[in-house]
Amino acid sequence: MSVPWAVAAIVAGVWLFAALFQLGDIVTAFLDSRTARDRDIPGRIARERTNQLFWIIPIAALISLVIGVGVDHAGRLFFDAQNPAIGSLFLLGVAVLVVGMGGLTLVAVAATDRGSYAALRRELRDLEGEKLPAARVAEFRARLAKADERTRSRMRPTRLLLSTSSILRLTPIVVGLFVLVAVWVAVALVPNDQTASLVFVAALAPVLSAVFAVLGIRFSLLSDIAWRRVYGRQRADIIGLLEGLERTSRKGVAGLGDRVARALQILREQQPQ
Repeated sequence: MSVPWAVAAIVAGVWLFAALFQLGDIVTAFLDSRTARDRDIPGRIARERTNQLFWIIPIAALISLVIGVGVDHAGRLFFDAQNPAIGSLFLLGVAVLVVGMGGLTLVAVAATDRGSYAALRRELRDLEGEKLPAARVAEFRARLAKADERTRSRMRPTRLLLSTSSILRLTPIVVGLFVLVAVWVAVALVPNDQTASLVFVAALAPVLSAVFAVLGIRFSLLSDIAWRRVYGRQRADIIGLLEGLERTSRKGVAGLGDRVARALQILREQQPQ
């Protein structure tokens, strides 16, 4: 195989890999839009949305690939210099990076989320009816403000294409254009009657990527709207629980003043004259 066609095959493979992830993004975003439910399960995973969990895979894989290739290349340079000690250290570095990336991915998937509406509501329900100091109630108010900031919609129509997830969904379109250019250059440099029609096939790559990107953004927006309703109900419950705790914290103990006055009077009567 000639060099131009080899380059075109590599670019096409990268685009196919990206297109598969686009399809996975579409499916998971669609499932999230259909399965938005109010869940209150102790020890639940940090991210309720399947789409959020799905995107951990390609990001972690991409970071691992870039780091691994760079470290491996540097290790080969040191091995060529006949320095096995430094080469062994680089291999140890690769192992540490693999274990570290695996650990971070596991933490991101399995860690509980203390800052979510569901976790905050569950904690407030456990304290319902108790008398809390005003400082503790203010702390819960501050945590609610942080939860509001975290769960605020990132798919705003005014900046829809500027979000990180949308940029990732649009990136395969650029890869599809590279496929079209690479195939066109290969046909021009190494013409062949059997491969001339591949230019028209390659033109489908950016078109399909654009369609997948639009569907991914659309289903993600629908999922965001559905989950916003769920978060709204959870937040309303939290507000009600906080108001109940505030009323309880402001209440005095019934008859406390009379009991204190009576105790002081008894102490004065018991004092020797």
